[in-house]
Order: sequence, then structure tokens, then C-alpha cells
Amino acid sequence: MEFKDLQESENIYLYAGDLPEVNRENVPFIGLTLKPESEWWNEFHIKHDVTGAIDLPDNSVDIFQSEDVFEHIDYDQLKSAINEIYRVLKPGGLFRLSMPDYRCDLLHERSKKDKHGNIIFDRGGGGRYLRIKKKVVDGGHVWFPKYESTKSLLDSTEFTDINFLHYYDTDGTPILNKIDYSKCFVRRTPDFDERVSSPMRPMSIVVDCSK
Repeated sequence: MEFKDLQESENIYLYAGDLPEVNRENVPFIGLTLKPESEWWNEFHIKHDVTGAIDLPDNSVDIFQSEDVFEHIDYDQLKSAINEIYRVLKPGGLFRLSMPDYRCDLLHERSKKDKHGNIIFDRGGGGRYLRIKKKVVDGGHVWFPKYESTKSLLDSTEFTDINFLHYYDTDGTPILNKIDYSKCFVRRTPDFDERVSSPMRPMSIVVDCSK
């Protein structure tokens, strides 16, 4: 599949990364992946690097969802990627961003820290940590999102209508606002992930940005 196959579509829904089947149950998302490999992938995926330009006109996409992807991309590359999402969204269109929240006890405890207590590697996020170069390689999490770093990123983009739904505040207070899953299903929330269902608390930062 290619972007040109979507250009005549009245409604376009894009999903950053490998598209889980469950995310097509309510909305006919098309995944943007680096390596489609099967009939399922070829039918419902476009080979695309989400840090690059999207070959669609301005104001043409209804919903763009990024779920557990942007933490794998260098922070400095994300502003331009998000502004490209803003460009292709229709007025009133939705960009839903979800990433692991590293104030979540499960994520914080499993992660490796430096001598100052700063997270430097999360084995659960994949990849390898190169001690000498002090960096994560081979596809792991290259930064560790929290509310303030995510807010700073989004505030630097073209989006002005930014609504944080799930997150931990800077003092560690868990915030759980209602999520409309009919627009975009998000897996790692206390509504669906038993690891954070009792007590109910955020596992992901979930943000809705509207154009």
C-alpha cells in the first residue's frame, strides 16, 4: 500500500508503527511501518518512517495515533514529526499520543539508573545500553517520557489544543481522565492492563491534541 492509495479517500486514519488488529475494530487505521512483511501488513500498512514527510495534502487526515512509538525516536526529532502530523490533519482532527510514563512505579523500578537516580535504560523497552557511549541502541527507548518533558515537546509544536488524559503530575499525583477509546484504542492503561488496575494508576502518558 502507498500514500497515493489514500489520496481519494474521504476519511483517512493513520497509526504510527505496526498496527495491532484491535486498533482497526472501531476505526479503519492504516499503519505506518518500516518493514511490512505479510498480507495483513501489506493490506493495512504503508512503508514509512514517521520522522519523514507524509505524502498527503494539507488538511486530509481525520485521526493520527502514535502509541508506544515516539519514545523510540530521538527527542530532538519529534517536534518536526509532530508538526508534520499537524499539517496533514483536518481542522478539528485528532492526534492521540501515548507513551510510557516513567513516573509509573512499574516502569521506574525496572529501569536502570545512573548514580544520580536518572533513568538511562529500560530493558523492557528493548534495545541495548552502550555504557561507554552512554546511549541506547538497537531500537530501545532513547528517552523516558514524563509529564513535563512531554508538555514541553507539545508546547513547542503547532498544536495549541492539548489535553492530557492520563499521566502523573510533577509531584507524582496520578491523573486519570476519561479516554474515548472508540476514537483510538490504547492498550497500556488501567482500563485494559491488569498490572496497573489495582490500584488504578497511569502506565502511559495519553494526550489528545486537536487541530
